[in-house]
Amino acid sequence: MGAKRVLATGVSAAAAVLILGVVVWLMLGNRAGGAQDDAGVQIIAPVVASSDGGDAGMSGPTAEAQPTEIAVPVDLVVYITGEVVNPGVYAVPAGERLANVVHLAGGPTEIADLERVNLAAHVSDAGHYRIPALGASDDVPVGFGLAATVQDERASSKAASASACQVPVNINVATAECLETLPGIGGVRAQSIVAHRDAAGPFVSPDGITAVSGIGDGIYGRIADMITVGGQ
Repeated sequence: MGAKRVLATGVSAAAAVLILGVVVWLMLGNRAGGAQDDAGVQIIAPVVASSDGGDAGMSGPTAEAQPTEIAVPVDLVVYITGEVVNPGVYAVPAGERLANVVHLAGGPTEIADLERVNLAAHVSDAGHYRIPALGASDDVPVGFGLAATVQDERASSKAASASACQVPVNINVATAECLETLPGIGGVRAQSIVAHRDAAGPFVSPDGITAVSGIGDGIYGRIADMITVGGQ
């Protein structure tokens, strides 16, 4: 009886140890498996809908709109007088040239002496530009690109020619140099008068000079008392 009791006690103890080992193994196995399962889980942030209907989680920060600077054109105000059709004050873009201002003013008159102005010059704000008349002896404003020596030479040449020509000038026989001494008649118009009378014959009356290209009633009114046809 004593041996059986000892054996039974040993078996019971062994069984208890085995059961305890199984329980411990199951507990440790479940924890390890749980850790592995948790390591494979990815946490995804919730997507929050933005106010404009888009997904805030899918877009980056929105850059603030920067104000756009708009270039405002700057106009110049210039005053043009003299031999233009419509003298006055005109607003033109910056960098405008005198030729365009003359065009805005209706263009030059028939007696405008454009050779004495620099039409390619840039105009300046608040500038006063005066287009001189042909044969005018008054001073030319600064900025027109005319040297004083050139103006003096032209005046001296005309004075010398005038002293050698008879007055009134016979437009049927006068040379181009003598015709050029008349107010409003420059070198180009003088040559045109000579060419016209060579092609069409002598002028019948002084007002016949208006048939020459470039000579209108305005110029004729200035020279009517200074020309003659010599009875031809």
